Amino acid sequence: MGGGKQTPRQKLIGMMYLFLTAMLALNVSTNVLRSFLTVNDSMVRTNRNFDAKVQSVYTMFERALAENKDKVQENFDKAQEARRLTAELREHLRLLRAGVVALSAGIPVEDAMDFDPHNIKRQDDYDTPSLYFINQGRGAELRDKIKEHVVAMYALLPEEARENIISPFDMDGPFYDNQGVEISWEFANFNRAIIVAALTILHKLENDAMNLEFDIVNELFRLIAAGDMTFDNVVARIIPKSTFVALGENFEAEVFLVAFDSRTRVTANIGGQIINSRDGIVNYTRPATAEGIFQVSGFLDLPGGDRFPFRTEYVVAAPAASVSADAMNVFYIGVDNPISTAVSGVDPSSVSVSISGAGGTITPIAGSNSKFIVRATSQGNATITLQVRTNAGTKTAGQFTYRVKRVPDPIVLANGVDEHTTIVDKNILANAGGLVARMKDFDFDLQTPVVSFTMVTTVRGDFIQVKSTSNRFTDEMTTYIRNAGRGQRIFFEDIVVRMPTGNQTMRNLVLTIR
Repeated sequence: MGGGKQTPRQKLIGMMYLFLTAMLALNVSTNVLRSFLTVNDSMVRTNRNFDAKVQSVYTMFERALAENKDKVQENFDKAQEARRLTAELREHLRLLRAGVVALSAGIPVEDAMDFDPHNIKRQDDYDTPSLYFINQGRGAELRDKIKEHVVAMYALLPEEARENIISPFDMDGPFYDNQGVEISWEFANFNRAIIVAALTILHKLENDAMNLEFDIVNELFRLIAAGDMTFDNVVARIIPKSTFVALGENFEAEVFLVAFDSRTRVTANIGGQIINSRDGIVNYTRPATAEGIFQVSGFLDLPGGDRFPFRTEYVVAAPAASVSADAMNVFYIGVDNPISTAVSGVDPSSVSVSISGAGGTITPIAGSNSKFIVRATSQGNATITLQVRTNAGTKTAGQFTYRVKRVPDPIVLANGVDEHTTIVDKNILANAGGLVARMKDFDFDLQTPVVSFTMVTTVRGDFIQVKSTSNRFTDEMTTYIRNAGRGQRIFFEDIVVRMPTGNQTMRNLVLTIR
């Protein structure tokens, strides 16, 4: 969880600390002290900016919770626990910063809470950090607290998802002094560290806490979408209220998605007849030998013992009018939705077709009297009406109501990188060349190009933003990616994709360099 190599930022702070320790024996110059203050100021700005990044994930969580509380609540509660744990650690670090400043400056802790490090008179004071963190045991206490914090944060994720997260904390070492003797974490960070260096390290640890919080909460949010596909197959189903519609009546049906596991062995008992499933589906057949209303009832048994009853009925009669959507039982806004129509025993040229409800148009396909293209314009329900022209006048042969939905959002990913990948080699990412938007599990051949995006990352503690006005990485982006260090996050934000209804901003893409 926390072991492994140090990040470039950790290495930078470590090198500056070693440099400063060597300079102490030569009377530390003002320039060296100023360099530590510069790094500390940069770390404070980075933490302040990163707060907004973390908050953006919580905002997405809150929106998802409002839309589907049952699905989101469990992970939302875990995200709130991650927020609480991180706030607790950050407050502990804040109190440590105030405590060591108060001890060094000889002022009350309350006055040291917001004390400007630039105003510390003895900026080269290394006795106080050693006393405060080493002799008084606060360094060892902080080490144990961080380790407990990392364990608690990882425990919020299911075990199989924890490998997707690289902890920014390096608590296990080994750590060595200048003579190559192994020392503890607290000695490596705070023993004979001047006051401004100690403050910088504490701000760096706060940044590590925020990075871990962002990764954990972002993974919890990703697992919500992953949970939508717990089953291995999803199909659309339409269930009519009646399978027989007389002239002048309305056809009514419910259209919805059905998720199932094709690997599960399901057994159906229908009127005493036992039927085993095949690929997760039970196929039932009964010959229609007479007209009338017939009922079908029974129950499905799952291997775990769960039983689900079902009941339906159907009418055996002469065929009536029908409408079928060639692609699926839903109309999508902004794309061509092909449908086929038929009225049994009637010449197709005598049938007229119209659409009403959610708006849109219906246009016949050239050379055919029974195939049409539906173009929907707004969400809701659209009703297709078939009318037959006879010598006695025009009569309604049937009406069919379909749901009208917007085209689902595409998945945005780096070209050639799997959608489930969150940790990527920097050369693979640089060679990807740009971003692509792909429609997943969508039956229409729809192109949704990326038209612009912004890449955000950190370079030596400062946020860098680079904008592309196409789907391609700019040369500057590629350079930053190739120079990225292990554990560095690359944010792709403000991703604009051209959709059938106009340009649309997609969810941010976050990748971590392996």
